Amino acid sequence: MRTTALGVAALMIASALGYWGISAYRKGQLQKAVTALVKDSSERLQAALAVETEAVHEDAARMVGKLDDQAQEVDKHVIELRGMSASPNRALVDAAEEYLLTVRQILRNQAASHRYRIQVLSSERALRDHMRTASRRSGTWIQEALRAKDRMEKEYFDYRLSVDTFGRLLESYPATRSKLALQVGAGLLVDEAVAANARKRALATSRRVADDVERARQLAAVR
Repeated sequence: MRTTALGVAALMIASALGYWGISAYRKGQLQKAVTALVKDSSERLQAALAVETEAVHEDAARMVGKLDDQAQEVDKHVIELRGMSASPNRALVDAAEEYLLTVRQILRNQAASHRYRIQVLSSERALRDHMRTASRRSGTWIQEALRAKDRMEKEYFDYRLSVDTFGRLLESYPATRSKLALQVGAGLLVDEAVAANARKRALATSRRVADDVERARQLAAVR
């Protein structure tokens, strides 16, 4: 009887150790998989935010395309993360999902802000060029001037909306980063100073665009 009891106890201990071993293995595998997604997303964000420090973009349209591509890749990471079983470490998965979603939205709005900025610059230039032909003013000329101004205003509204959202997302980034840093360490994540600097430069660019638009408005009003 004593031997049987000892055998049962040994079996229970072995089962418990086996379960613990499997649980630890699954947790380790999840940590590894999630860390890979976070690392890749952070590298993409780091490269994208560097765009804000560049004074001139030789091919702005191509740059916007690259930002869109980065956002799409991070979106794939979100889908992959959501397909994983979070049970081994729910806190890790939740923090990683919030981080990836934030990175994705930052990239999307960054791309949108640059896309609309290109359009604003184009429509503002078109309005200026049209106003320089005021000596040939006619009913048709006036209608075209109104259309050019309306086009600029619409595109400027879209630009302002996207760049403001971009700025707010960057402002909220440190809180999202701090949650995930507890799970994977801060070294894998884009530094807060990088996000803050990108936000500062994006808002400075926004102010310059606003000044250009205001000058175009005044030019149209004078004529």
